[in-house]
Amino acid sequence: MTRDLLFEIGVEELPGGYVPPALAQLEQAARDGLAASRLGFADLTTYGTPRRLALLVRGLADRQTDVDEEATGPAVKAAYDADGAPTRALLGFCQGKGVDPKSVRRVATARGEYVAVTVHHAGRAAIEVLPVLLGALPARLTFPKSMRWIPGDDARFARPVRWLVALLGDDVVAARAFGLEAGRSSFGHRFLAPGAVKIKSAGRYLEALEKASVLADHRARRALTAEGVAAHAVKAGGRVVADDELVDINSFLIETPSVFTGRFDARYLDLPREVIVTALREHQRYFAIETADGGLLPAFVAVRNGGEAGMERVRRGNEDVLASRLEDARFYWETDLKHPPAGRVDDLANVVWIEGLGTLRDKAARLEALAGAIAERIAPDAAAAAKRAALLCKTDLLSEMIGSGKEYAGLQGVIGGQYAARAGEPKPVAEAIAWHYHPRFAGDALPPTAAGLVLALADKLDHVAGAFVAGKTPTGSEDPYGVRRAGNGVVRILIEKTFALDLREATMRATAPFFAAGPDLPQAALMKQLGEFWRGRVEAALEQEGLAHDTREAALEAQIESDAKPGDGRGAARPGWIDPADCRARARVLGAFRDDGRFAPLVILYKRVANILKAATEPLPEAVDRARLAEAAERDLAAALDRARERTAPLWRSRAYEAVLPALLEMEQTIHAFFDGVMVNVEDETLRRNRLRLLADVRDLFLRGWDLSRVVVEGEKG
Repeated sequence: MTRDLLFEIGVEELPGGYVPPALAQLEQAARDGLAASRLGFADLTTYGTPRRLALLVRGLADRQTDVDEEATGPAVKAAYDADGAPTRALLGFCQGKGVDPKSVRRVATARGEYVAVTVHHAGRAAIEVLPVLLGALPARLTFPKSMRWIPGDDARFARPVRWLVALLGDDVVAARAFGLEAGRSSFGHRFLAPGAVKIKSAGRYLEALEKASVLADHRARRALTAEGVAAHAVKAGGRVVADDELVDINSFLIETPSVFTGRFDARYLDLPREVIVTALREHQRYFAIETADGGLLPAFVAVRNGGEAGMERVRRGNEDVLASRLEDARFYWETDLKHPPAGRVDDLANVVWIEGLGTLRDKAARLEALAGAIAERIAPDAAAAAKRAALLCKTDLLSEMIGSGKEYAGLQGVIGGQYAARAGEPKPVAEAIAWHYHPRFAGDALPPTAAGLVLALADKLDHVAGAFVAGKTPTGSEDPYGVRRAGNGVVRILIEKTFALDLREATMRATAPFFAAGPDLPQAALMKQLGEFWRGRVEAALEQEGLAHDTREAALEAQIESDAKPGDGRGAARPGWIDPADCRARARVLGAFRDDGRFAPLVILYKRVANILKAATEPLPEAVDRARLAEAAERDLAAALDRARERTAPLWRSRAYEAVLPALLEMEQTIHAFFDGVMVNVEDETLRRNRLRLLADVRDLFLRGWDLSRVVVEGEKG
């Protein structure tokens, strides 16, 4: 037999943002609890509103499944005395398991002979098991902020819990939590149907609440909200400005949606679009309405938690509140326009950036220099615009718009671009300022212009460098200064735009001004920490692409070259992660090559070379002495290495990595022949070191792109 199970936690109004995470926790805790209790079910769904968190389990088994437990007791020599009678140890074990001593058997284990028994646990009725399981669920939910409301009780929840409903089919489950006994009485909409609502059976939960003006299914409520908002925008002569997050926010602030349209004075439309949308959204949770060509209409759509009664009064009240906010925004805007960004640069000296690391004026100077250096590397034509934007980009932090109203704080950068444009700055400069905080989070858009990309990189690199110098590095899951976010933004820009930028060089430039001011800072140790940080950010980006762990490691641990000597193949080695776009390209090529039948033999062969070199502790000569290559096999390998270097040299330079691996594979037979015909570790030290140098040159040619010793393949030994 199966029945449906309902559990509802009734609360005073929860903040809308608390509900979705709480529902996710409730679902996971219920699944874990039912599995541990050996209660199977067909389906489990959660429902939520500001006043209730509910769990509905369809097809819950009426009884626990039976289970046989295999229990091992004491050793045989401790279980029986010299006459073969049970000892206290055996009797105690059997009593604890509820079995007769005659039912035990002897089993052989790695530690010797022991007694064992099979204990059969018959399943209990679900109605007997559920009170404890359900009663423990509310206390397992965590919130950003919790409160206590029961005198003398340390129980905590986001808001006071006022009722519990627990039904198995049409039977009440005797669960208790927060001093409340679960029953079958829920409550309807606070204003439209404030009385108790009797839930006859678990399966009729949604139906019963809907009759009491509560749409408990947040998915259906969201869909109805979105549909109503869109329809009212059309009636107002436009379309709603798409904002899925705002739909979510509104749907968790209400129990039944009532949508209406309001208007505001058209004179406010001369404010920037972003300011108007922010005024509508951030505090009032209104939806903006736009025309087909993207212009805003002097109207908005709002969602009310209630019915149509008194709607005209509600509309006027909302319009009055919005008018006040728009008037504030107009004051901020008009005041700020009197102070062009260029005129505020020196005032940045009055604002501390990070304690001990100077002011925002110092930061502007660093950004100007760093943006110029980065532009030289990736976008020379954008250098002038990027440097000008770098100098001005933080001046909006001094503005009334950003400083006076927290609902507009999210417009930093965006509003700075507007002020720059109004002050007559060139369009590339204004656009770079507007976009320089991007990307702000995973999936966020990248700056659309070259100058914007350069400035975004400079700003994030400076942020990371300053945080490390100040000792404000991320630890574990904690990152209060957003250092990881800034690092992820740098790596994402470089990868997605395929910019070739040496992160170590860029980081050295970013940290240099701090060390110029404080020569006692441990720069070498700091650069090591920053290297570990950047490697982690690049690895995270590769992992996000779904590349296998060993593939990522092989690319990250490569020793890519710069300024290679002609014909030598060994230049100044740099770690494989140092150029994120290049690292991603090499990792992708290696990942694609893994399906090639030649891949596994190549890896195994490389590891053989690497293992011999790992065991060698003696210093190697700078180059192979060709005159000492006495065996034909080693001369053949040297010749094959020369051919591989010649063939791959232009491929490395053009980053045609998909052609490099097949070219390197052409050395396979000569490497095999070398191992078959040449003894490397001979007693003659000069000869041994020369042969090791030859193998090191072979390894180093592979290592320019991949450390194949990190790769795991089938068929390799040990």
